[in-house]
Amino acid sequence: MKRARQSAAQDAEPIEEHDSGFVGPMELFNNFPHNDTFAETRTLELLPNPNTDNAEIYTFMHNRQDYGVLDLVDAKISANLSIKLANGNAPADDLNVAVNQAPLRYGWKTKAVYLNNQLITPQSSKENELENIHDFLTTVPSEYLDDKEITMMIRDTPGVMDNVTNLHHDTDATGNVNLGARERYVLLSRALVYRCIDKIDMLGRVKRYVPTSFDIKVVLTRLEHTKVFYGTAASCATVGLRMNDLKLIMPILKPNAQLSAAINSLRIQKGEECRFYKITHRHVALPILVGSRHITHKDIFNGARPTRLITKIVSQARYNGSYILSPYKCPFPNFVRFAVSINEAEIPPVISDAKEAYINLRQSLDRRHSEMPCTYSEYVSDFGMIVTDLSPNRDGFSQVLPNSTSGNLGIKIDFRVDTTVAQQLICVGEFRNQMSVGYGTQARLKYQV
Repeated sequence: MKRARQSAAQDAEPIEEHDSGFVGPMELFNNFPHNDTFAETRTLELLPNPNTDNAEIYTFMHNRQDYGVLDLVDAKISANLSIKLANGNAPADDLNVAVNQAPLRYGWKTKAVYLNNQLITPQSSKENELENIHDFLTTVPSEYLDDKEITMMIRDTPGVMDNVTNLHHDTDATGNVNLGARERYVLLSRALVYRCIDKIDMLGRVKRYVPTSFDIKVVLTRLEHTKVFYGTAASCATVGLRMNDLKLIMPILKPNAQLSAAINSLRIQKGEECRFYKITHRHVALPILVGSRHITHKDIFNGARPTRLITKIVSQARYNGSYILSPYKCPFPNFVRFAVSINEAEIPPVISDAKEAYINLRQSLDRRHSEMPCTYSEYVSDFGMIVTDLSPNRDGFSQVLPNSTSGNLGIKIDFRVDTTVAQQLICVGEFRNQMSVGYGTQARLKYQV
């Protein structure tokens, strides 16, 4: 009996195929013309429970409605912010206190989003860190400086981010060299009320329209007090941030008769699911003890393999939160070798200094010929994150789902000298996923991360 000849193609591992991820009813409109598809556009406002200005936890609810469409890309959160003493009075002019940047975007410790009563966001107590890192990777200063008086997205001044001296003085002649913090003080301090409007991500950077036939619940928990305020410690401890008229705002579009009929036929009668590409992050903090020279960590994400890894090292004091330390400052670490491995095999590039890391960052963000999030000197002094692209095609902006979502991810760092203070190694994994949800059914993810 002759042995059947096996071709190389039969031995090769099959390539995983992914569906398109398009929402079913929208396939009727290839170019999706707004004026032909929707009859009118309105604004949906969700009010929090409890509706008070000093609650620790706020819950927003949206009950399902048939035939409507939400534009969550333009979802906003707004509030009238003010700083108050414990007795409700405004602080005096001599109180050296400012809020940290983007208080409505970075002002939350946790953000839990439920779709049809199913939690669809990984739980983390570092939501502000994840938002800050995502912004660093996806935006550049020219994209947010025009709106800085609206969002208060005003960074501390690079090089002096930890300088809290005399933020309440009029001129830098008295030592207030942190001009970014001074700008925030001018906008919100004393008896001033600041109207803040900022973006909020609800479904994991979903870029498609979302039918309103879902129950949506968003639960926001306030950030620690030491990470909200910045200035003289004794002064910061006496004040609180009040949020009046807090609300979520998002455009809601009424489809025309043809699209309404399509949604009714496909989603409700035939049970078609909507599928969305989404991005989620996982935050893992690993302690670095005093006197460490070589550190190795394996299986950081418990068998899950992200498409992008962001690594930074911060002091233990900054990690815990301090009024006198800028929460998002991370100087580039002093090492001679930084390597990432998958299943014990090191993957390029292996980083040996800040210059190599900055060039790698430019390539990972695909900004070879465009503006970077920061200059090289700012990267060394204040924004020293190391970004490693783990996707097969090395394309950090690709919306295609990864073919490999599992693996033992490890890190090895060799410091130039022994560490002298307690620090935390922060590893943030960026995961691409696909979410499927039907009318009245629980949402589910293609990959569990």
